[in-house]
Amino acid sequence: MSNMSVTWWGHSTLWLADSGSTLLTDPVLTDRLAHLRRVAGPTPRLPGEPDAILLSHLHADHFHVASLRAVPGKPALIVPRGAGAFAAKALGPGAAGRIVELAVGEQTAVGAVKVRAVPAAHDGGRGPWSRERALAIGFVVEGSARTWFAGDTGL
Repeated sequence: MSNMSVTWWGHSTLWLADSGSTLLTDPVLTDRLAHLRRVAGPTPRLPGEPDAILLSHLHADHFHVASLRAVPGKPALIVPRGAGAFAAKALGPGAAGRIVELAVGEQTAVGAVKVRAVPAAHDGGRGPWSRERALAIGFVVEGSARTWFAGDTGL
């Protein structure tokens, strides 16, 4: 029997609880982001402070700076290799010490779960207006269950 739960809040935002660790993925915690508008369900209200936030790539609908600033506590930020400097600058003082950069195949521990970066077939740049670039990745979270969070990926 698994000690894991997943709550989906739209697009790529999940609250994943496994083995006593809580993870938040690609948080968009607003009703609107540029031309995207939440049309079903309420704006997410986090049930607490996550232990870590998994960020799959730099696109604004996955790496939403305003939502990241609204997350309570000081969770670890697990980002693709090369995205750490952007994350530290965007989130301000104190963020750099919480950032963990992962390349495909690398992993880190968040409490009792392992978080491993896996390949994603997607453009990882911030957008056409930006020079910020890092590879897009997905994550496999292993605790009492094994969960694949793809972020944005093609087949």
